[in-house]
Amino acid sequence: MALFDKFTKKNSEAATLAPSSVLPTILEALSKEGYRPERDNEIRIVYKNEGIFCCFYYREDDPEFLLVRATFERAAFDDVHEAFLYKACAKTDFDQKVSKAYVDEEGDIVFSVEAFIMPGTPIDRLALRMSDALASTVAFYHRALKQLVEEYNKENGDDSETNNSIAPTTTLPN
Repeated sequence: MALFDKFTKKNSEAATLAPSSVLPTILEALSKEGYRPERDNEIRIVYKNEGIFCCFYYREDDPEFLLVRATFERAAFDDVHEAFLYKACAKTDFDQKVSKAYVDEEGDIVFSVEAFIMPGTPIDRLALRMSDALASTVAFYHRALKQLVEEYNKENGDDSETNNSIAPTTTLPN
């Protein structure tokens, strides 16, 4: 019995999460991977992944929840009709099970990956996987958006292969 107690006591100590160590652990993990993360306030770490600004959010008063997010201003998609943005978000949400893509109240496109931190979860590996999932989601969204616009243009007789394959903002896709 003493042997059993020894192992369970050791594992329960390792499983205890110190909320104050979560953001420093993420900061260290991102740094080791070559990112240049910065902790710009008490709940957020900002870093750049493949040219995209991303933010980890963690609050010690909600110690089981971790979020990583990337936001594109609406101006980045000025030449794309809003309906395409919503359709690409829906397609992304459907196909990318671990993430969310949505248009916020200001018209910006937001991508996020959320996780609940279970006891014993290695925070560093979780953060790196969440970062990878976010990058994958953003890439998927851009492919889906391009595909939707190209399909719309083909259906409407515009089969040109120029870089300007975006539908005019005066037309609304189905």
